[in-house]
Amino acid sequence: MTDLSVVTIGISALRGFHPETTTGSIARDIDALVVGFKKHMTDMHTKVDATQDNWKGDASRAANERALGERLAGNKLAAELEDIATAFRTHGSAMDGYRNAAVKAADDYLYQGFLVADDGTVTVPAGKKDVPGPVPGMTIPMTTEQLSTYATDSSSRVKELIAQFVAEDQKLSQLVGQELQDLTQKANGEEGLGQQQHTIPTTGGRNDPERVQTSAAAFQQMFGRLPTSSTDWATAEILNPTSQDPKYQGVAPVIKVAKIEPVPGQGVVRIGAYIPAEEVFNIPDNDLGDNRAEDPNFDPEQTRVATYIDYENGLVVTRQNPSVTTSGDVAVGSPDVHVQQLPNGSVRIQYDAANAFAPPGSSLSGHTVNGDLVVAPTSGNPGSPRVVAGGTIGDYPSMEIYQDNSAGAGRPVLIDAADSGSKWGPLTNLPFHHEVGGGSSMRDPFEADADITTPDYPATKLGDPSDPPTVNGARR
Repeated sequence: MTDLSVVTIGISALRGFHPETTTGSIARDIDALVVGFKKHMTDMHTKVDATQDNWKGDASRAANERALGERLAGNKLAAELEDIATAFRTHGSAMDGYRNAAVKAADDYLYQGFLVADDGTVTVPAGKKDVPGPVPGMTIPMTTEQLSTYATDSSSRVKELIAQFVAEDQKLSQLVGQELQDLTQKANGEEGLGQQQHTIPTTGGRNDPERVQTSAAAFQQMFGRLPTSSTDWATAEILNPTSQDPKYQGVAPVIKVAKIEPVPGQGVVRIGAYIPAEEVFNIPDNDLGDNRAEDPNFDPEQTRVATYIDYENGLVVTRQNPSVTTSGDVAVGSPDVHVQQLPNGSVRIQYDAANAFAPPGSSLSGHTVNGDLVVAPTSGNPGSPRVVAGGTIGDYPSMEIYQDNSAGAGRPVLIDAADSGSKWGPLTNLPFHHEVGGGSSMRDPFEADADITTPDYPATKLGDPSDPPTVNGARR
């Protein structure tokens, strides 16, 4: 939970602020700087290298080696600048999401007839006895105690969104400061700092020998060898067919997989859909949430649904963890996931996962975790060290996407907070969707083929790890 004491901005200020506009402009300026810088370094090396046809000897070789070294050093500096641009994009997008969610939440409570202070405090006006129902003109009666509880929960929700906005702003400031320090060190010929490695975790029970061995065995069953790299271990962890958290009471997750064409250099993309609240509304008993904020090193067990795209080994894995009620019942549903892949390495994931304790008819009403996401290389070419994500996802739950390169260094790709972090989130937000990242247009290349019977990029349904299906690439 975010520390609410750090809140220093109100709803009125948020209404007039659109952070993604500012951070996006900064990122584009940095992009232009990187393009110009790379061109300058490449031109310099090309010109020196071109002299080798007429200039021979030790001095010639030394000059060429120096030019190449400068170009490679320049690439490192450019990578740091790209990381800074990515930080502005990622955290700016997250800030925009929290800003929009906070303003929307405040407006929702105003519409429901509550009073909302600038700091996000929601109070019950005198004489209020009901709230608007799901159908226009319908109202739901509430007692004074129920209204008070609802207002308290609503206050926490709005204040939490404001606090998350402020926290995201602080993260951006800290990250850019660290990246600038790294940039200075690289410019001075020193080793860069600040990279986080995605290795076998050492906290939270994830380093338990039995769990690690089971993960390694699952990886070996899939690939015929033991995991060695950071990418391997990330995939091994999500393939683990057991549940270690005591709340799951030994009930196993449901894991679905499909093989894709490997794209060396793109590492592994980790997608987690999680419930930020400790518990959420359901009938007859509430469900336990994941009770956490976004986490670059999240445990796949601490999600409702996690999907990994392992580009190094050529595998897509979706893991649906068991649902747990506040009365201690445990059950697990089976995710319905379809995957497509383009020749450039882009992967489209269409997913639908239902809570095992969802009331009858939830799938028909849209009360499932579902969406349509595309992960694509930024350059449009396979093997790009950076990917972007976009598409359409549900307003609930929260989603986080990270990319770990083949060496294990991670970076955020997309952070999208649930519209409601309160216990009422699933009830009010699951049926609704919004675009993220590059938006729905990222699906266009997958849908360009008009031949429905024999599409060039057919969707493949994820299957059992013991007999994984293969995602077909272009047939041309």
